[in-house]
Amino acid sequence: MNECRASGMQGMDDGELFVRFTKQVQRNLHIVFTMNPANPDFYNRSNSSPALFNRCVIDWFGDWPHEALIQVAADFTKNIDIAPDAFSSAKGLEEAQARNERLANIMVAFHERVDDVNVQLRKMAQKYNYITPRDFLDFINQFIGLLGEKREEVLEQQGHIDGGLKKLKETETQVNELQQGLAAKEKDLTQKNKQAEEKMTMMVKGQGEAEEKKTQSIKLSGKLKEQAEVIAEKQDKIGKEIAEVEPALEAAKKAVSGVDKKSLDELRVLQKPPEGVKIAMEAVVLMVRPDISSVNWDVVRKVTKEASFIPAILEYNAESLKDSTRQKVEKEYLNSKAWDCAAINRASKCAGPVALWVESQMKFAQLLNQMEPMRNELKSMEQQQQANQDELDRQQKLVKDMEQKIAEYKTEYAQLIAEVSAIKSEMQSVEEKCARSTKLLADLSGEKVRWEGSSKGFKEQEATLIGDVLLSGAFSTFIGFFDLFMRQQVLSGWKEIIDEYQVRQKQDLSLVDYLSRPSERLEWKANALPDDSLAYENAIIMKRFIRYPLIIDPSGQAVTFLTNEFKGKRLMKTSFVDPNFMKHLETSLRFGAPLLVMDVERVDPILNNVLNKETHKQGPRVLISLGDQDIDFSPAFSMYMCTRDSTKQFTPDLCSRVTFVNFTVTPSSLQNQCMNALLKSERPDIDKKRADMLKLQGEFKVKIRELEDGLLHALSHVQGSILEDVAVIATLEKIKKESKEIQEQVDKTDEIMREIDQTSTLYEQPGQTAASLFFLLESMGSLHTFYRYSLGFFFDVFDASVKNAGGLKDEKDYEARLKLIVRALFKNAFQKIAPGLQEADVLVFALRLAQLMASGSHEEELNQAGLDLLLKGSSQDVKQSAAANLASQCETVLKGKLNSQQLHALQDLHLLPCFAGLVGDISSNEPKWAAMLDHLEPETVMPDTWRRETVSEGNQLLQDMLIIKALRPDRVVFVGVRLVEAVLGQGFVEVPGFSLAEVIDKDSKASSPIMMVSVPGFDPSGKVTDLAQSTSKSLTSAAMGSEEGFAIADKAIMAGSKAGTWVLLKNVHLAIKWLTELEKKLYGMNPHQNFRLFLTMEFNPKIPANLIRLSRVYVFEPPSGVKASLQRSFTQVLTPDKTDRAPVERCRLHFLLAFMHAVVLERLRFYPVGWSKKYEFSDADQVCGRDIIDAWVDSVTQNGQLSNISPDKIPWDAIQSILVEAVYGGRIDNAFDHEILRAFVKHLFREESFNSGFSLNMAQSKEHDLKSPDARKREQFLQWIEELPAKGSPTWIGLPVHAEQMLRINRANHTLARWLALQSSAAPVPKTGRGGQRRRSSALANPLIELLTKVDQMLGALPEDVPMMDRTEATLKDPLWRCFDREMGHGKSLLAKVRADLTLLRGACEGSAKTTNEIRQLISDMNTDAVPKQWRGYAVHDTITVTEWIADFKRRLEQLQELCISANLQKCVLWFGGLFFPEAFLTATRQAIAQRKQVSLEELHLGVYVGSSEQDSDSFAVKGLTMEGATWEPKTADGQLSVTDELFVALPQTQLKWLHRDSADCKAIADFLKVPVYLNTCRNLLITAFNLRQPKGLPDSTWIQRSVCLTLW
Repeated sequence: MNECRASGMQGMDDGELFVRFTKQVQRNLHIVFTMNPANPDFYNRSNSSPALFNRCVIDWFGDWPHEALIQVAADFTKNIDIAPDAFSSAKGLEEAQARNERLANIMVAFHERVDDVNVQLRKMAQKYNYITPRDFLDFINQFIGLLGEKREEVLEQQGHIDGGLKKLKETETQVNELQQGLAAKEKDLTQKNKQAEEKMTMMVKGQGEAEEKKTQSIKLSGKLKEQAEVIAEKQDKIGKEIAEVEPALEAAKKAVSGVDKKSLDELRVLQKPPEGVKIAMEAVVLMVRPDISSVNWDVVRKVTKEASFIPAILEYNAESLKDSTRQKVEKEYLNSKAWDCAAINRASKCAGPVALWVESQMKFAQLLNQMEPMRNELKSMEQQQQANQDELDRQQKLVKDMEQKIAEYKTEYAQLIAEVSAIKSEMQSVEEKCARSTKLLADLSGEKVRWEGSSKGFKEQEATLIGDVLLSGAFSTFIGFFDLFMRQQVLSGWKEIIDEYQVRQKQDLSLVDYLSRPSERLEWKANALPDDSLAYENAIIMKRFIRYPLIIDPSGQAVTFLTNEFKGKRLMKTSFVDPNFMKHLETSLRFGAPLLVMDVERVDPILNNVLNKETHKQGPRVLISLGDQDIDFSPAFSMYMCTRDSTKQFTPDLCSRVTFVNFTVTPSSLQNQCMNALLKSERPDIDKKRADMLKLQGEFKVKIRELEDGLLHALSHVQGSILEDVAVIATLEKIKKESKEIQEQVDKTDEIMREIDQTSTLYEQPGQTAASLFFLLESMGSLHTFYRYSLGFFFDVFDASVKNAGGLKDEKDYEARLKLIVRALFKNAFQKIAPGLQEADVLVFALRLAQLMASGSHEEELNQAGLDLLLKGSSQDVKQSAAANLASQCETVLKGKLNSQQLHALQDLHLLPCFAGLVGDISSNEPKWAAMLDHLEPETVMPDTWRRETVSEGNQLLQDMLIIKALRPDRVVFVGVRLVEAVLGQGFVEVPGFSLAEVIDKDSKASSPIMMVSVPGFDPSGKVTDLAQSTSKSLTSAAMGSEEGFAIADKAIMAGSKAGTWVLLKNVHLAIKWLTELEKKLYGMNPHQNFRLFLTMEFNPKIPANLIRLSRVYVFEPPSGVKASLQRSFTQVLTPDKTDRAPVERCRLHFLLAFMHAVVLERLRFYPVGWSKKYEFSDADQVCGRDIIDAWVDSVTQNGQLSNISPDKIPWDAIQSILVEAVYGGRIDNAFDHEILRAFVKHLFREESFNSGFSLNMAQSKEHDLKSPDARKREQFLQWIEELPAKGSPTWIGLPVHAEQMLRINRANHTLARWLALQSSAAPVPKTGRGGQRRRSSALANPLIELLTKVDQMLGALPEDVPMMDRTEATLKDPLWRCFDREMGHGKSLLAKVRADLTLLRGACEGSAKTTNEIRQLISDMNTDAVPKQWRGYAVHDTITVTEWIADFKRRLEQLQELCISANLQKCVLWFGGLFFPEAFLTATRQAIAQRKQVSLEELHLGVYVGSSEQDSDSFAVKGLTMEGATWEPKTADGQLSVTDELFVALPQTQLKWLHRDSADCKAIADFLKVPVYLNTCRNLLITAFNLRQPKGLPDSTWIQRSVCLTLW
């Protein structure tokens, strides 16, 4: 404000100034918001901040288009030199630009393939990654960097090998030359001796001549000395005379130089100067300007104006004065009377010095003229002296040359003598050198052959360099996110792209070997990196990253590796919840220490600049912005981020800034760890020897590689010949010797390892089985979010089994001990996991364990075909198979005992060869089989005479299970229990009773919370408080859901972890975000050993997965049944203070509410019969109902002041309406379910309920009648409840007596469906065959070959095509024809899609088609027998398998084919449920009748005539209807509903007839019972409702409570 005033804004108050200021800010402020629409929070932010859209300019930036990616790749790679031989076909690639364009297209194809894979993963609801342009740029940079690196490596290696080969070849040539040159050396020796004698002669002769010439030169030198003395004397004389004159001349020059410009100007202005001045100036001009012949005063004035006048005087050379000029000056000027230097100087300060200079110059010139003869004589003498000197020099040079020649003769002579001696010495040593070299060459012969092969392969390496580096660069950029299986799929896709673009690549390229050195891998392994390919790949990615790595490490293996890897580099560990996080980050950035950030699910924005590497320079310093400060950035800084949550889905902005590294455990590494643990426990001697040998082998391989590199380096860097370098030969011999010794040690270790492997083979199978068990536990998360287990938990179970398996002390046989350990492992796993499973999933887990155990032995393995039939159903029509005759025989046995479903299932059993004798045995022993059908435990009395072959006990029970599923599906669960106990031992499935004290003492740790999960309305926290009180433990409890609760919980945990006390946190499912932070705190905590943390919660899918893995989970499910529900109601809702209030009738009303609540909840167990949906009824509904009842009772009793009230005074209608329409009915959205609720409410809440002996249910027999207690007080009702049987009858809740049987069938279906879902969970176990040979299989074995038979069966079952109906003008007007034509079209298109998918899948099985993402999804669906999503062109049962779906689809198509050839569509007996759109058929029939009778649709109502075979022009015959909850009694005139104990009854052919509303028939059906018609037994799709006749003796509520309905399919 002060600044605004100071700027001159006067006359404004503060408010006006502030308004003006804000307007200026608004006008000039520009803000840019960036938001990622792919971020899950985008829509929340946009909805919560609409101003971002209606007050901003929006600019959408999408992904880079295909063309932009190509342009970017082309621009970055335009300078890369790509040879034509990099392509298998260079057609069209003659130009370098074309080759670079193809490279750009390949890189874009790689990027888009990864993007497509992630899109497919997202569609499959699997974890996926966001692929951004930044990934693409990283890929390009990785490629460019790797290409340069690998080219340099290839060139360097090629140079080494070629140099080494060249030296070896040179050495071979030299040795041959040495061996052939001994004779030549002898001849050379003789010649050298002769040359030495000749040189001696020439040397003596030259010595004499040199002495003579030397004497002559000495004489000439004396003569020259005399001449020099004479010349020096004359020069001295001349110099003296000149020296006498020179001072005057120099004085005159000095005087002239002192003449200034003013004196000259004064002189020039004189028109008539004094005579002396005039002649002086003319004389000087005449001397310095010889080019002027005539001089006067005007000339003088002109010359003096020139700037060079005075310099010309000063630089004048007297020798250049001509004689004529000198004579003229003397005659005309110096001899003049006016020439008086003193007078002239007085007359002019300029002319005076000039006159003096002229006079001096004339004297000097006169002297020179006088000395001319003497100078000429001196010059002649000097010339003579020079000539004599030249002669002397020539003679001296000649003498020197002669002496040099003599010296050369001496040197050559000495050299010849030395050469003679050297030749003799060389001839003596050549044999030794040849022998040594020959030995060296022989020793290097093996290396030479290998190097020659490598040298030939360099050209191939260069040709495949582009393809190999493309794969390597893409691998380093994209592959880290995926697990092992997806990595293989993605790499396979990339290779297909390379082949498609005809780029050459190394077929057996190992990326691990290509991108790392053996020494690096040995060091990684020493630093606790798991010894498997995935771990090595991850280490490579962490070494070559461009963006900082984010490591997905659920098992903690990567953290351990990084800790060891950077042990000497001050690795700093931190996390975002660490209060010292900023301090650690700054320290690492400044000093370059590696930083490990733990538990990174979301990245703190403070790291944005670090992740983006946004540095800037300030002088010589490199800085990075961290928050509001700039700190120094060390180039040595590296950061690694880790998360233990393998299910975490990261946001797009984070995905674009990091390099993902997936350290999810692999089957091979886990198998090795388990096997090593077994070896260490059972055979510590073998384990130690094995570990030592493996380490030695790794070190030896590295050493051999180093020695070979050293050998090549020594050879390729030899200067000159190897034979001439003794040190090099010695080095090569030493390296070769060491290499040979190491190779011998390697051979010895290989032999020892073979012996160790023979012993270790015994432990491979248990190790593989244990690994498979862990992956089974991993897959349990697909069944429920709470079924998650950590690798640490698995190892705890594994270690306990290895150490404490029963019977180990007395067993000495190793193989028997292993069997005991494996059984103990399975038992311990089940005992620890089962308490944390829902009751319905306990048997599922046990069955999968039994299957896994049996698969470890070829003899005990469960028959796969039998399992497929049990879990998936039949894959073909038995009537069209080889067992068609047996299937037809099934129709003649047990008549009247089997319904259609049982008969069909019995026929399907004969698809398996093992059941070939079943139907015959049933026919011959029909009474026994009939008795078995009616027996309470049919599995115990099943005849066993039908079996024709001996199989294991497990397979016998599997066969029994198949028969029971077909004939008595309600007993499948009991046979499943027997199967588990047969494989895993008696009593295996018995879950131990929960003992919290035992859990705390033996099965929990201070660092692992105890998670107690329950359904709503059941609180297990009382178990903790009771135990704490009984054991006097300090317990702090807190209820979660509020900020206060969070603070109390944090404080309690911190205090408890230090003091070793207990902490109980209730309802933590209300604090999901807080739980995420809790898990991170617990992970880094070091608590007191007595500390325990208890977490109670309800089932919530948002509970953090890592917290579940860290915790010990226990599931608490309240006991089912009416009695248990009543007990809970009176304990938790209908407490004494609520119920024992006046009037006394209140207690009975509360009891009726409790009973109705129990009915409502209990019917949920019988879903979808009890209710068509799993409505979320809860205790809150009962509380609301209680409050409503109390309010109405209080309203008629003056707020409870009356102690009694007459039942007829109670507002029953109001209570009924509120309960039906609001309290319970508010959750119901199905009209027929609503009627069920209304029936119960109206039956219970009425005046008669206070009568003695009032029936709480509407039972049809007295034995199932449940009488209301004759009680008035709460204690009396509680006593009546306690006397109820624990297992109530279904009739209590209005269902048929045999509804419990349906419940068991549902349980069986649930068990089999969940067992099927786990089939692809555990890695398959290699079987051990005879002779100890393992039948190897991989956890990632290609399943396509196994699918081929199944695909062929499906294709064979389906028709090639479906014909279309004839289309005419008349048929187009027929609603029935249009309906069936639509069915035809839909069936035709769906058939085409199915056959196309199966054909593609068949091609993939045979290897003739590429494996696309769509095909991979098909493979996954086929393996789990799930119906592919794109095939679900019509509604089907939730649990239907694909094999069952194919059979169903085939039947539908057959019906369509029959309709196509039918002459009268109305006369066809239609399988109603076989239509794709059954509701459309009803509409079409109604339209057809309305069209025929010329009435409106509203005037027609549907009449249903069950069992009627008479068909008129207004009726339509349908079949395939099934009735549930009742049967049809045809004995009456028109038939009617009848009570039955059967679960379902197939109805005979039924006529559907549209009746006019005014007709008598229509009026007759108006009072009939409206029965819902559902598509199938799931009851999730209501088609319509039929009016069916009901007996008059029973109220409609009886049928409503029994949930009577019809199903079409």
